[in-house]
Amino acid sequence: MPVTDFPSVVQIKDPIHGYVSLSAVEKDIIDQRVSQRLRYIREPAGLSLVYPGADIALMGRTLGFMHMTEIFFEHLDGGLEEVQNGRIAALLLMLATGPWANVMREYLEVRGTSRKKLVSILVSKTSVGDQLQKNGISKKEAIALVDRGIPLKNLYIDLTTCSINPELIDDISRDAYFAGVEYAQLDFRRLFAATKVAKNRLAVERTSLFTLEAYFAAAANMFDAIYFHKTVRAAELMLLRVLDVAGSQILPMPSENPDSFFLCDDLTFLHDLLHVEPESSEEMKEASRIFEEFNRRYLIKMVSARAISDPVFLDKLSTADGLYSIESEIAEDADIDPRNVYVDFPDRPSVTFYPGRYNFDEIALFERGSTGYEFWRVSDMSLMARSFSRILKPVRIYTTRGYRTKVKKSADRILESVDTSGSD
Repeated sequence: MPVTDFPSVVQIKDPIHGYVSLSAVEKDIIDQRVSQRLRYIREPAGLSLVYPGADIALMGRTLGFMHMTEIFFEHLDGGLEEVQNGRIAALLLMLATGPWANVMREYLEVRGTSRKKLVSILVSKTSVGDQLQKNGISKKEAIALVDRGIPLKNLYIDLTTCSINPELIDDISRDAYFAGVEYAQLDFRRLFAATKVAKNRLAVERTSLFTLEAYFAAAANMFDAIYFHKTVRAAELMLLRVLDVAGSQILPMPSENPDSFFLCDDLTFLHDLLHVEPESSEEMKEASRIFEEFNRRYLIKMVSARAISDPVFLDKLSTADGLYSIESEIAEDADIDPRNVYVDFPDRPSVTFYPGRYNFDEIALFERGSTGYEFWRVSDMSLMARSFSRILKPVRIYTTRGYRTKVKKSADRILESVDTSGSD
């Protein structure tokens, strides 16, 4: 049942959801400088280089995530407190973002600062925590809403891992709309209406399996068309390389100087990287060169790709040292500098969604029989859900212009050496 008495103090027009309401505490937080900088941060960071209309700022995504969370919790029969807590958690997760959004998320996670840890720093060390306390929400309580999840009917709903995910649903709807693609055909209200908390778990009515599969299909299609698009990823790999080369000189780590970190946006980076002084370090000059090429859309090019199922190789890819060693191996074989080789794979923090990111078997299918609830595993009932857990990852190799032929030969040879040969 919808919460009809949500304490709205202002409404903001959103192109996807219509009017989105804000409560007093949400308005107080959004009025802060740390929130207003979201107007100047784009996510995914490389999307507009492929789809010019999809130049999407995090401010709109924040409102959409909060609105989707409200509707989701209402359909789960959450009361006013649960709805407000869910919206606060969504807002904090969006504020826990740096310039280049998804790219920065990977840079920080590799260095030990997860999204949840960033929320803790945000609430503890910035004006956001003060605004929460002013409105009767303690800093400890706010951090727990993100860290543990929002309590609802003996269940804690973690918005970062929840399989029916309000953030992802807003993302695929918003990105499809602004990119002009037709892949996100999803009736989210129908999906939410079929979702219940049953026996302390999220469950979807078995008769609504096709609606659930439409959600799976929309997310998978957007992965192919948007989030793992080869040119979108080429741009984002270049931004990741900028941070790897000179990240510590461009901005402080949030744990060291949270005030400075949470004042930075994409425009800050644009100015700093395009105005590097002659006396700057070699790292800053290299970062500036890469960013200038990104800014001119003079992007790296994909030269090799192969679907890999070897678990040892994929485990190696998943660590920063392992990824660098593979890039170095390809570069050494091609007799070029490792800085000219980029390896990409889908299940990394800078990719908004990839099949396998959420454990869809955490969702149960249910029916109410004569003796109570009956449950089924989603993967037992849906071939589509089962395919999301397969161990088969598309690995791509990129290089800078001038080295394509050499890198392609080396990359093809190395990728083929770790993959099972096909047969007729």
